[in-house]
Amino acid sequence: MQQPPYDPHNQPTWQQPPQYPFSSPPPRPLPHQRFWRWFRQRSTKTQIITIVILVLSCSLCSYIASASSSVAPIAATSTPTQSVAQIATTVSTDTPTPTPSPTAKPTPTPKRCVAVNNNPWCYNFSPGGLIYTPPDGFCNYFNCIPTFYAPDDPGDGYIVECADGTFSQSGGESGACSHHGGVMRPLYSH
Repeated sequence: MQQPPYDPHNQPTWQQPPQYPFSSPPPRPLPHQRFWRWFRQRSTKTQIITIVILVLSCSLCSYIASASSSVAPIAATSTPTQSVAQIATTVSTDTPTPTPSPTAKPTPTPKRCVAVNNNPWCYNFSPGGLIYTPPDGFCNYFNCIPTFYAPDDPGDGYIVECADGTFSQSGGESGACSHHGGVMRPLYSH
């Protein structure tokens, strides 16, 4: 075993490393403690800007969370499982096991309809098929122009929303919504 080097007075020349009071270095501050220290060292203007950014971030996150919670959840498919005892019994015996009876398939959940004015036909403004012949009761759900059911209308044009919020069957025709500010957008079926 080597001895540490000595100076002329027979004293070791190496020094002991400094010892902390609890024999370990002080713990590093947690992230929120480091942020608080940084925040207090900033000017009032920077503190206000930081608070505004944090509030806006929280608002955006809560908006996104509420928007995503309105989406229909995807149905999980269940798979049959066996316990360890059943597997062990199956492996250890040579007797045939009864075949399981078929399980009923889950009924699919109907698609959610995003319809304008909660109409029962799921008509909306996302692109789909144009509507040339409206169903009976269409004007009970939509604000139709007075001449909506005129004798020459069915089958001539497709349904559009006029600029004033009324609905007409003159889409694709000359002068569509001419007395209602022009055509705003077509209505689609899905």
